[in-house]
This record gives sequence, C-alpha cells and structure tokens, in this order.
Amino acid sequence: MSADPRKFAVIAVPRPGISLLFYKNPTFLNCREGDCVEIELKNIKIWGIIKDFCDELPQDLDEKKIKPILGRICPSPVFSDRRETDFLKWAADYYMFPFHKLLKQIFLPLIGSDNALIGESSPEKHLGVLCKAEKLPETTLNQAQKRVVGSILERWEKKDYKPVLLYGVTGSGKSEIFAELCRDVIKKGKQILYLVPEIGLTTKTLQHLVGRIGAPGVILHSSFTKKKRFSALYCAIHKHASIIVGTRSAVLYPFFDIGLIVIDEEHDGSYKNFEPPYYHARDVAVMKAAAMKIPVVMGSATPSSDSWLNASNGKYHLEIIKERANSKPLPKIETFTYRGDLYIPSDLVDIVSDSLKNGEQSLFFLNRRGFATIARCSDCNEIVKCPNCKTALIYHKKKEKLVCHHCGFSLSPEKCGKCGGKLVFEGIGVEKLFEAIESYFPGAKALSFDKDSLSTAALFDKALKDISEEKFQLIVGTVMISKGHNFPKLRNVIIKFADYLLGFRDPRASEKCFQQITQVAGRAGRFGVEGRVFAETIYPDHYIWNYIKNNDYEGFINEELSWREQLSFPPFTRMITVRISGNDEEKTDKFAEKCFEIISDFIENNSFEDTTVYPPAEPMLSKVQNRFRKNISISFPKNAKVSAEIKKCLWKIEKKSGIAVTFDVDPISES
Repeated sequence: MSADPRKFAVIAVPRPGISLLFYKNPTFLNCREGDCVEIELKNIKIWGIIKDFCDELPQDLDEKKIKPILGRICPSPVFSDRRETDFLKWAADYYMFPFHKLLKQIFLPLIGSDNALIGESSPEKHLGVLCKAEKLPETTLNQAQKRVVGSILERWEKKDYKPVLLYGVTGSGKSEIFAELCRDVIKKGKQILYLVPEIGLTTKTLQHLVGRIGAPGVILHSSFTKKKRFSALYCAIHKHASIIVGTRSAVLYPFFDIGLIVIDEEHDGSYKNFEPPYYHARDVAVMKAAAMKIPVVMGSATPSSDSWLNASNGKYHLEIIKERANSKPLPKIETFTYRGDLYIPSDLVDIVSDSLKNGEQSLFFLNRRGFATIARCSDCNEIVKCPNCKTALIYHKKKEKLVCHHCGFSLSPEKCGKCGGKLVFEGIGVEKLFEAIESYFPGAKALSFDKDSLSTAALFDKALKDISEEKFQLIVGTVMISKGHNFPKLRNVIIKFADYLLGFRDPRASEKCFQQITQVAGRAGRFGVEGRVFAETIYPDHYIWNYIKNNDYEGFINEELSWREQLSFPPFTRMITVRISGNDEEKTDKFAEKCFEIISDFIENNSFEDTTVYPPAEPMLSKVQNRFRKNISISFPKNAKVSAEIKKCLWKIEKKSGIAVTFDVDPISES
C-alpha cells in the first residue's frame, strides 16, 4: 500500500467518548491507511489509527487549528495489508457499527502495559505464553477421514477456497481431520487461526494441535489480563506462534500470515456477540477468509441452518462422516416424561447403579445454574426480583445468596422485603439436582460441573482431568460439559428438561434444542461399551423427537428449513433488530413508537416487497441494569440493495438523550 498524499488524515483514537479526529498529513512521513501514528490530544501524546484521508475539512473546523501527525509508530503498521482494513470496513458496515469504534476495540489490546505498541516491543518479554506441548503419538486416519482430508487438499491445490462445511457425527474424528489440514498449511510456512466457541475449550484444543503438529501456539480470549493478551498477540502477529486458538474476538485481529481458518462447533451460539458490535464470528471468519483469499473449514455434528442452507445451495462444499472414528455405535436415545423437578424413573436409577458397579460414569445434565429459580414469600406470594432487572433472583445455596445472572446484583435470602414473611425456594437448578443425585446414589463420588463451581481456568482443567482419571463416578453439569470433551468411561447421559427450549418464542428453538441434546448425548459411549441417553421431555409429541431418537440430524434440518422457507423465516430472509433502551420507561416506549413509525413509513414509501416491520415489543429480558428495553424487528429479502437502503434509514434515526439505539444484524435471539 503506497503513501497517501492528501492533506489531512482522519484518525480513530482509543479514547472513550471521542469521535474521529482530523490531523495534517506531513508528506515526508509517508502515512498510509491503517497506520498507527503518534498525535497530540490536549497536550498529551497518544496513539491513533488512520482511518482515511481527505483534502477538505468539515465546515466547522479551522485549518489553522489542525495539528500535524507527529510520526509513525513503527515501520510495520498494525494494518499493513489493505485487505485487512477492507475486511474490517465490511464488518463495520454489515453489522452497523461505526468503523472508528471497531478500530478502537481492536487497537486497545495492541498497546502493552508499558504503553509500547505491538510493533516496537521486544520478544523476550512475551515468549513465555507460547505452548510447546509434548508431541502426541502418531494417529492413523480411518478411510472416511482420509477421504475428507484428500478431497479438501485436492481443492486447495486448485486454489478452490470455497468454504468447507464438515458435518460429522459426535466422535467421528473431526478434530483429527482439522489437525491434518493444519499440519499441511503450517508446512508451507503459514499460520492457523483456530476458533472455538468457549474459553474452556482453548487449552485442550491448543495442546492437541501442538502435540499433533509439533509447532508452537498461543491462546487468545477476553479473560486474559491485558499483559497476557498483549503477549499472546505479539507472538501471533510476529509469527512466533504458528497456531492461534481463540474465541470469537480473535477473528478481528490483524494476523498477516494466516493460511487457514478453522471454526470448530460452527453451530454454537457463543460465536454471536451479544453486545455492540453484534457480529457473528463464524460469518466474519468466512468473509475474512474470502478477503484474504485463504481457505476456511467449519465443522459440527449439528450444523447451523445457515451453514446447511449454504452447503445445500452450493455456496459451501459439504463433507459428511456418519460413523464414529472408532466404529463405536452412536448412543441409543430414550425419553421419559416430566413428572417433577427431581423425578428420575426407578428403572433409570437401577441402570445408573449397575453402571457404578461396573466402574462406568454417568452424566446428569441440567442447563440451569444455582439451586432454585424462584424465591417466593410464603405469606404474600411475592417473588423476589432484581431491583435493576425485571427478572427473578436465582437462589445459590452454596453462596447463601439470591443472585441476578444479568447484572450481578445479590442479597442474602433472609425474609420477604415486602411483608417480612418466610421465603420458600421453587424450581430447580444444578445445585439442587446435585443434592438429589447424591441422595439417589449414596457412596458414589459426584462432581458439580458448572460455571459457579469451576470459576477459574485452573479449576475447569482440573475437573476435566479428574473425570478422565475416574476420580468421580457421577457428574452433574450444565452446558459447559457438553462441548468437545471426551470421557472414556462415560456410558450414561441423563438430560433433565431436555426440550425446554421448545417453549421459547424463537424461530430457531427446535434447531437449538436438537443441537443441545445431540451435543450432550454425544459425550456417551465414545469409547468402550455402547452409550445410553435418557432425555426428560415436556413435549413428548413434538416432531423433533423422532429425528433425535434416530440420530437423524440431516432429516430434521431439511424439514426445519422447509417450513422456515414457507414462513419466510431466516435463513431464507434477513433480519435486523433495532434494540432500544432507556432509563425512563415512558420515554423509551414513546421513542420506540416513533422509530417504528419512521421505519414503517420508509418501507411503505419505497414499496419494498416482502418486507415486514414488527411493532415495538418487550424482549424476554425487558429491563436490564435499570434500563427498559424495546425491540423493533425488520424482516426483508436477501437483497443487497434493500439491505443498504434500510440501513441508511436506520442510521438517520435521531438519537435522544438517555436513550441508546443499537442495531443487531442477523439476530439469533430476541433477548
């Protein structure tokens, strides 16, 4: 990228509340778009990133008061590849998030605790974060795995970098296929960006890849301290690491020598950012790969409807493996009907007891944190709610606290705040289930596997190790345990409230339900004897169960897509949700109604076909952190021109003091 000769540079600075700033562009500095430069702001020298250049200033600015750029920070700018800045511009435009704010989010972690930028720091400080795990024994791919690897590598030799969707049942060896593809790319001197949906999967994934390939790697995620994240980024950007394993935010960083992006468990909702910018890391990764002209491979035992449709339409290549790598059968799935929060059929108790005698493990799954979901006054019937959010507080018995899972508010469960009456605790969380399981199976060692029990990475890793070493016979866990873990002795999986998601007003409810059940069930019987899964159902007649019992995700997703197409639901249509929040309920409601009128009039005046604007509605979480919330959803065809016009309309909505307006493009939930 050559230097830009224009008179002024438009610079994004890492300072809250500050928009873009204009500075003179000294030609002798040879500045380029994406350069990190030193500038002066209020007599303080700070860093900034050049977003653009111009020859004319806005009318309200006096050229005499415009200061010059002081210098370029380092010879290798953070955004040295124009394709990287073009990609970020696309992401900012697509997800309706100001480009300079996106640059700030990416830029801040690139400044060390000593205020050194990534390009000028010395390597000695940072190489300690590299993972250099011992080499694992060589594995031999089975015929199905070899077929998939050969097919993909053959396309790459022909420069066919169309995205690849690998649909393989749980235990089919997708991770070994990914490792083999990564090995091929690293041999050619390139780096790997390997995305996983949860922080808890990063360590295990990196150790496996480093052990298989023998190349050093680093982990990137948001829970790192600023110092550790800076060191990891340094090693990645300066190619001390060949393998970069990260969660969703890793896809935004400017790695210059990536040769392959892998997206593991591509269906997982954790890839969606639930605060501005509302990007989806899977979709961003696909666009990044296209911009950089490199391959991208994604895998899942339960592919998302979006990716499945893209594969069906020929936009993605589809590879399928329907058998487990070790030829073990998929677990048999049976159901039992809900008869109470703590109900477990007597014959199921006998099955687990027999497994305990045989040295086999059992997993009890319930995706609800805490002990009880409601604290109610026994006298006045008042439910204890969070004062900041319109949600019931969750009782955590271990902490002896009532806790809000949305804002963190907590209080001691002493008595009713309204009348002073005694509180009773209703509903079930994983803590109550844990107590029940201990009473059902006295003498067996049980482990609680949830966010509250395993609050640190060290505790999480120790729990996985203890399960593998058979220190526990019973595991009671939440969704944390359902993703990507292998437990050799785990035979039985019991899923409480397995189909609760079907009760949500969500077009994707059936898909999410099937995915969660399949992922949890997939932990059973991966080694040794055949696994067994027992799922508690509230909706026993729902069509989803026939497909689940037959392990037929392909049949399910095709039927699911058929009715969604008839109803014009995503992924056949596009959606944007306008999220409005304010600290005054009446003003927020009025503003939402005004926005609805503006958008509706715009759609009507432009005669957009098959476009619907839904009136303001309260999301499931209608009040969070003392802010009242309303959503306006817009459904429209997959048409780039229509999308661009609607976005122009939304950007013109005038902001009002005390009210925040954000845009969620391609929402996956209404909350």
